[in-house]
Amino acid sequence: MILYNFADQRLACVVIFQCWPKEVLSHFSLAAGNHHRYTQYVDLEDPQALEDMAYAYLRYRRPKIGVFMDLNCNQTVRVIEKTSQIRFFNQHYHWLIYDERSDMPRFYNLFKNSNLSVDTDLTYMVPKVEHQIEGGEGGNRNRSYFVAFDVYNNGWLIGGKLNISSNYELSCGAEGCFKSKYLTDLHKRSVSGNREALRDVTMRVAVVVTRYDLNAPPEEINNFLLTQEDFHIDPLARLGFQVLRLLQESLYTKVSYTYYDRWTDVEYTGGIVGSLVNETADLTSAPFFMSANRFRFLSSLAATGDFRSVCMFRTPRNSGMHGGVFLEPFSTKVWILFGCILILAGVLLWLAFFMEYHEMERYIRTYIPSLLTTCLISFGSACAQSSFLIPHSWGGRMAFISLSIITFIMYNYYTSVVVSSLLGSPVKSKIRTLRELADSDLEVGLEPLPYTYTYLNFSSLPDVQYFVRTKILSKKNSESLWYSASDGITKMRQKPGFVFVFETSTGYNLIERLYDAHEICDLNEILFRSDTLLATHLHQNSSYKEIVRMKIIRILETGVHSKHRRQWVRTHLNCFSNNFVINVGLEYTAPLFLMLLCGYGLVLILLLLEIMWNRWEMKQERKTPEY
Repeated sequence: MILYNFADQRLACVVIFQCWPKEVLSHFSLAAGNHHRYTQYVDLEDPQALEDMAYAYLRYRRPKIGVFMDLNCNQTVRVIEKTSQIRFFNQHYHWLIYDERSDMPRFYNLFKNSNLSVDTDLTYMVPKVEHQIEGGEGGNRNRSYFVAFDVYNNGWLIGGKLNISSNYELSCGAEGCFKSKYLTDLHKRSVSGNREALRDVTMRVAVVVTRYDLNAPPEEINNFLLTQEDFHIDPLARLGFQVLRLLQESLYTKVSYTYYDRWTDVEYTGGIVGSLVNETADLTSAPFFMSANRFRFLSSLAATGDFRSVCMFRTPRNSGMHGGVFLEPFSTKVWILFGCILILAGVLLWLAFFMEYHEMERYIRTYIPSLLTTCLISFGSACAQSSFLIPHSWGGRMAFISLSIITFIMYNYYTSVVVSSLLGSPVKSKIRTLRELADSDLEVGLEPLPYTYTYLNFSSLPDVQYFVRTKILSKKNSESLWYSASDGITKMRQKPGFVFVFETSTGYNLIERLYDAHEICDLNEILFRSDTLLATHLHQNSSYKEIVRMKIIRILETGVHSKHRRQWVRTHLNCFSNNFVINVGLEYTAPLFLMLLCGYGLVLILLLLEIMWNRWEMKQERKTPEY
């Protein structure tokens, strides 16, 4: 019976707590060796056998080991007490407890106050009395019959009661054992499937709520967390709490809440994370992200949220002149080639006028325009200006028409590209990374969140450290950099160029509520930290890991979680093209006025030089004697 039980569980490492005679022990050792079982024997008649029992017999680095205990030995009560203290009645140990006397009341009294858990793997085996065997005295006398019971507790520490369920009958003989009858339908489901209803326990839940008075009555706090209004206030905490209520209903359990104003102080201390680490809470109301230090205490079950922190600002309108927009339609090579074409056209026009003056008498020409004048005509055509001088010859007119067509095509292409670049879409900043933001002269504000403090203080990324040095530590009064979400987003709207660092689940809701549609299109976004999945966690030693994982996956599969997430968390901002209101500010028109000013300045200088040159020539003529 013992060997069959461990073979059925596919266990090769077994610890035997027994008080058998040497002959029986020797016979069993030989049989265990033939079945390839690594077996360690503990004599319960030895008073020293249970010293440091956990490290001596049960601390094996294996996924699961088997433990057999003869309940009729003298020190079994002590073994049960020690095992209960060190919490070894769990899924990592398959316990087989045999009671020769079939004393169910005694077994119940021994285990009713033991620290059993919902994932306990304990089989209570008793021999079947002869009058219960089918056939009575006519039955098979060469076989032994046993009855197996499944034993567990939904959580003794939180009010669970001992549960003992009939499982199957076992028939054993010289040729081996087999399950002769199933007494219940436990075999039709997995262990977790049989124990998914936790009706007799009250689970301890750590609830985070950062935007509400924790001194308020619990009913008032719960009503705030369950309301469907003001999505910008504490969305992650409220989303997590509402999903927790779904989990509570699927577990059929009662809960008691403890409220905290933060997720954590530093990594794994304080807040709901700290309460889960020190095992004062069984569940948390909201998910959080995993870190290397948290892996030492916690296990991640399923991704139930995401975290995104960004730097956002409206494009500043006074950040310098952007004259490059008027050169961008053509590359440098195209500009040079176009200039050469205009010069060549000016030369051809000058040749046409020259030929008309000297060779074609039917065309009356009183003078020949200079080469500078014909080049000016060519440039004027490129600027969509007419000319007071037009060749009379067929060749000259064809050259002028060709010039007009070329410049017409270039002019229209140029103006369409410039207009589309200025008015076709919102102007975006060229700042794309955190380092470029740190190098800029833009003012920065941050939302005072615990994970933002932690990220700035402990991140090893060079860009983050550089950002802290240039934008935070360099300020005389660093406390003035911290704004509430509503204040920071309002200032970001009123002052283009002000950069606000916030968490998107809160900020996006506020932006959609406070901003006009065209103002949303004007926003620039820089990722402050990489996107991180938030997961539901339990303590590594929690006995509810498998059951809670199954329930959460079921909630995710049904789409109920997605419905709540779409309602509470905004993942992007919508910008509609028909809502653009583009203001072409001074930074784009200033280069044009500057060019006009420089042109008039150059003209004035040339005019003065020309006047001075003319006066000098007149003086020279007066000095020259006439003959």
